[in-house]
Amino acid sequence: MQQPEQLTILIVDDNKNNLLSLRALIEEYLDNVAVIEASSGITALSVVMKHSIDLIILDVQMPEMDGFETAKIIRSWPKMQVIPIVFLTAAYKNKEFEQQGFAIGAADYLTKPIDPSQLISRIKSYLYFIVQERLHQEELIQKVKERTLELSIINQQLQSAKSIAETANLAKSRFLANMSHELRTPLNAIIGYTELLQDYAVDTQQLECDEDLHKILSASQHLLALIDDMLDISKIEMGNISITCESFDLTLLIKEVIETIQPLMEEHHNNFQLQQQNELGSMYADSTKIRQILFNLLSNAAKFTEQGEVNLIVSTQHIAGRDWVCFQVTDTGIGMTEQQVQQLFKPFTQGDTSSTRKYGGAGLGLAIAHRFVEMMQGDISVESQLQQGTTFKVSIPLTVNN
Repeated sequence: MQQPEQLTILIVDDNKNNLLSLRALIEEYLDNVAVIEASSGITALSVVMKHSIDLIILDVQMPEMDGFETAKIIRSWPKMQVIPIVFLTAAYKNKEFEQQGFAIGAADYLTKPIDPSQLISRIKSYLYFIVQERLHQEELIQKVKERTLELSIINQQLQSAKSIAETANLAKSRFLANMSHELRTPLNAIIGYTELLQDYAVDTQQLECDEDLHKILSASQHLLALIDDMLDISKIEMGNISITCESFDLTLLIKEVIETIQPLMEEHHNNFQLQQQNELGSMYADSTKIRQILFNLLSNAAKFTEQGEVNLIVSTQHIAGRDWVCFQVTDTGIGMTEQQVQQLFKPFTQGDTSSTRKYGGAGLGLAIAHRFVEMMQGDISVESQLQQGTTFKVSIPLTVNN
């Protein structure tokens, strides 16, 4: 791994002699360090905005803007909150004065007149930790790149193996053609970098980024799951998949699905509306499969609708002595013919070949949703009119029997 780039120390003091002394000590005892001088707090703020600073040595008593005011402004900038600030102050100042600096965010205090050995020792300590943190970040980035390359090679090998194994089957060949661009998408790189950014946001206390990063990560993971759809449909056809029921908060699950699907709605400039007709409460079913059913239906509606309306209506009903959860997904998209509707829930089927070319996809999402609904003793139906839109209705028992 390459050595870290040169570190930069900003020294701030209104006394020119003090600046000269500090520079001389740093340059004499420390290697691979650049020193920038500032003779006032205002100048220091200008330097921090223009340069990447690793450590600030800041005099407290300065005219116009003292060290405390300068540090407070620096700390108010999110990108500057992690830069260590070492205050220089007269030895006679009391504890209250010292506490004021720590409250602003000082990393340490050094007293005047400066003790050269103490100054160099403290600076070395801070620079050591800065270098180690930088090396750690570079190591993480390198590992992500290496892992991404490995996964890219594995994905290419899988594509080649699938092409060879499925050439005898026309439907599976069509699947490979439809999904080729999605299989090549480097989703693992997106997930890895997003997780790295989440860790960095926590470390730097930039908590306002966490929600957006969470949405990116959730959407990427769901998109990656599309690649696993073929495995799911194969397991269903062979009878090697089962349901695992648990009690869960249905309202929370719906919220999570909406957060995941929202970027796709915005991409197609659709207006999405959720209607809950009554209190939903808890549901006893396979939450993973319920989530996938809703995701598949909503993503299908978003994909085939441009600048239109997509609505999700959720309600509970009591029918024939049993409580049911009813989901209705309605869109104002391209719609389908009666012939297309009849073929809709068959694997590897998507409207017609022109729809496949324009909108992409493997033609598996609705087939999987249909089979999952049946496994949970539910029912799914569709109504559609060409160029007017489509409505999917799903009914699943509030309590599913394993």
